[in-house]
Amino acid sequence: MNLSLFAVSIYWDLPVLLVVVSLIYAATRHDRWDKIVHEATGWGLRITLFLAGIGVVLYLLSTYI
Repeated sequence: MNLSLFAVSIYWDLPVLLVVVSLIYAATRHDRWDKIVHEATGWGLRITLFLAGIGVVLYLLSTYI
C-alpha cells in the first residue's frame, strides 16, 4: 500500500474545515454551548449535503457528457 497517496490528498482537510466553519458560524449566532453545537450540527449537515450534491452533479456530467 502506497502511503504517499494519503499524505498528498487535499481532501483530508475537508472534515476539519466543515467542523470549524460550522462551529464558528453557530458561535456568531448563539452564546450557549448547547445551542452552538445544535446549530453547528445542522449547518455541518447542510454543507455536507450541498457539497455531496455538487459532487454527484459533476460526476454525472463527467460520466455522461
